[in-house]
Amino acid sequence: MIIKSKLLFVLIGNDKTGKTTLQKLLIEKMCGFGYDKLPTNKKFDISHPEIKRKYITISFGNRSYQEKIGDYGTVDEYFQNHFKPADISFISSHLVEADINQMINCGKKGFYNVIGIFFSNSIENSHIENRDIALLDWNERLLIENPLTGDNGEIDKQLVAITDSIVTLIANRTSIS
Repeated sequence: MIIKSKLLFVLIGNDKTGKTTLQKLLIEKMCGFGYDKLPTNKKFDISHPEIKRKYITISFGNRSYQEKIGDYGTVDEYFQNHFKPADISFISSHLVEADINQMINCGKKGFYNVIGIFFSNSIENSHIENRDIALLDWNERLLIENPLTGDNGEIDKQLVAITDSIVTLIANRTSIS
């Protein structure tokens, strides 16, 4: 028997934070294939050799909830009708505290440990909103260091390094039961 915790990562930040590109890179690293245009609300089998020892499926919401609110309705309706439950899930949100609080509650109702991923570039631009969201009832908070830069090559390097760190973090959790 394997004991595992279901993980729901909530990527937090407004536009141009790196949330969508990060999800594309995570699919490449953890599932073994890539996308030019990332589909919304898809579930995949994990192919990463270390992670698949414990976790079988992963899902990605792709677009921030607020960008598709017309299709989704409330956060509860999103979780009931669009969210794809998996062993590991990634969803995104803009800096809307009430929506994120509801995401945390819905995730916990689904027996997920809910982990907020905060981006340093978002904190630099919107410190108070990020600080208030960090105070919510997370199971864990992660801080991604991705300083503001106008250099697209540097941004790409940052996102690849961040992806590698997240994959390593998840892989390390496979040895903890």
